[in-house]
Amino acid sequence: MARYLLLFFSLLVSVATCAAQERADDPLRPLTECVNRDGFQSRQRDRLPVSATGRMVSTRQGELSVSTADGYRLMMFRNSSAPLVNLKLERSFRGRFADDRVAIMTQVQDIAAASKAPHLLVLERSTQQGIEILGLNFAVFGQASGVISHYTLFDERSGTIATAYLLNQRQEVRDFANEAEYLALREQFIGLLAGCLATAAQVPAQQQ
Repeated sequence: MARYLLLFFSLLVSVATCAAQERADDPLRPLTECVNRDGFQSRQRDRLPVSATGRMVSTRQGELSVSTADGYRLMMFRNSSAPLVNLKLERSFRGRFADDRVAIMTQVQDIAAASKAPHLLVLERSTQQGIEILGLNFAVFGQASGVISHYTLFDERSGTIATAYLLNQRQEVRDFANEAEYLALREQFIGLLAGCLATAAQVPAQQQ
């Protein structure tokens, strides 16, 4: 099971680096700039190419599609030379957000259901400023390896889905010394991200 979870998380985090292509607008740009606050900064920002109009997610029901009218991958840093968060921002095509949300929620729920002790994953649900949040966290902090937490935030108003992978940095360059410090950083970043998504009304309408 541990090997399965590590493989699954590595597949989730793996996103090909793509050069940005010209588009008529850039609705996610304000969001990519908004998260650069409160000590967090992106040192790498990759935009999905125009041709990347969707991706597949694995569930017990089989492969389900998620639309991507636009998207970014940001590597977020704090004080360390190693990244703390691998952040994906995706905008659904008009009329596809509800289906995309169901596909991703199904995948997250299946990951939690498939986990077992000592690598048990706990699924948490919450809402901040109108943003729906799903969090996957190891029940035992010390069991985490590459990815400590996996959070997905849904903003129905703008059709935006944010996925944050909080990373277990090498011990010698960690931004946190213990679980309590990690939890404080996690809550700070998720709160920041939810706040930025909550300003989505200022972002242009979804791409056709």
